[in-house]
Amino acid sequence: MQIAVTMGDPSGIGPEMILRAVSKLRDPGECSIFGSRMILERTARDLRLLSNYRCIESYIVDVIGRVDFEYGRSTKRTARAAMLSIEAALGSGPDIIITAPIVKATVRMIVPGFVGHTEYLANNFGVRDYAMTGIWRDKRIMLFTAHMPLRRVLKRISADRIAKRIRFFRDGLVRYFGVDDPEIGVSAVNPHAFEFSVGEDEEIRAGIRAAARKGIRVSGPYPGDTLFGRKFDGFIAMYHDQAMVYLKSKRDGLNFTIGLPIVRLSPLCGAASDIAGKGCADASGLVAAFSAGKKIYSNMKRYQQRMTNG
Repeated sequence: MQIAVTMGDPSGIGPEMILRAVSKLRDPGECSIFGSRMILERTARDLRLLSNYRCIESYIVDVIGRVDFEYGRSTKRTARAAMLSIEAALGSGPDIIITAPIVKATVRMIVPGFVGHTEYLANNFGVRDYAMTGIWRDKRIMLFTAHMPLRRVLKRISADRIAKRIRFFRDGLVRYFGVDDPEIGVSAVNPHAFEFSVGEDEEIRAGIRAAARKGIRVSGPYPGDTLFGRKFDGFIAMYHDQAMVYLKSKRDGLNFTIGLPIVRLSPLCGAASDIAGKGCADASGLVAAFSAGKKIYSNMKRYQQRMTNG
């Protein structure tokens, strides 16, 4: 099981998270950290984490070289370093890739049109059918739409699209999470669901009914502010913040991409330029990513074996 870890933007909290997280793991497995010894060692010295650096030193694959950087100040140079880390990690042919946070605004200076890790990785693998999915403990929340203005979200909602995403998510819950007959809860898009709907929640309901007629256990739409307190194997949120406000209120939440040929996970945090270099980054999400990645990978292998054996 090959695990590739990307370094993230050197000016952010990614290097600190790696120093803290990987050094805590009892069994990092076949782990490779694609980045820069210089950056990781400097961060370790500055934050008094040299013992952590010595724990992870043998896992570092130096693919960047020297990069001058300031904590909290992302530049084209640091963005380029982050992208070199991602490209090298992908080139190693990993089973699992764990991505540390980048700064999208500076990445767009060198990669025009860059949206985020999710879209970049999907494009790398030539995958058109994929979905951003948040994980926290037993909560799995797939986004119907992700990085999109809200006015466009409303235009995307149709019964046919909803039904297709429910089927896609149902298959993902079976393949990646080992749930043989999952039950799915779907959110409404409006406050209080139908009370303020001008047709959108009726479309969602029609999509749910179409999926249910195919034998999928699915119900809704439920108001977004009550959905995640319910008991389901998986949830579908209509837009980014509907899921992320809930997920980011929790510690050690994860971002998982359904649809890729490998397992991709990242902690649910940004580069946090405001606290970079201050030694207070929370690495619990990165620790959780190792554990979750191994479980998801094992589920994928079992699923593939089952499909092969009929």
